[in-house]
Amino acid sequence: MHILVLGAAGMVGRKLCERLSRDGRLGKSDITKLTMHDVVEPKAPERAGFAVETVSSDFAVPGAAEKLIAGRPDVIFHLAAIVSGEAELDFDKGYRINLDGTRMLLDAVRLAGGGYKPRVVFTSSIAVFGAPFPDAIGDEFFHTPLLSYGAQKAIGELLLADYSRRGFLDGIGIRLPTICIRPGLP
Repeated sequence: MHILVLGAAGMVGRKLCERLSRDGRLGKSDITKLTMHDVVEPKAPERAGFAVETVSSDFAVPGAAEKLIAGRPDVIFHLAAIVSGEAELDFDKGYRINLDGTRMLLDAVRLAGGGYKPRVVFTSSIAVFGAPFPDAIGDEFFHTPLLSYGAQKAIGELLLADYSRRGFLDGIGIRLPTICIRPGLP
């Protein structure tokens, strides 16, 4: 199984790649290749029992997504994002990465042809919801994001659901809680 991790140099991406390397499998399938991508060069896990490729590029540049999926990864973990504070400060950058980059990735998969239909795991955020929060957020709770980041993630969820419904990919969305990141640039 070939796995592609977008956002592999980030905190969640690094931990995911380390875990995949340690386990050597995802579910019941052995991992044969791991492609780690980010805007900065990701650090490959030590002693992986399979091929590891690191790629550094801006995945929201036209043509970049096609290059990333050219090896037809079986599973794509889409962790790449401009997080809430930065997406709020730089409106254009937030939409370019969080929305345009996501759509370019999904379209690259859709247009790949030849029956290619990978599992795409999209990481979203509880920022898709607006306050006030109930004790438990059920499926009927409305998406009313209060920030641009939340709007971008909500749109990404809708795109993932639509592309999955149409049979272009096998998508699953995961809403992560607020994650405290380290200060500074990646």
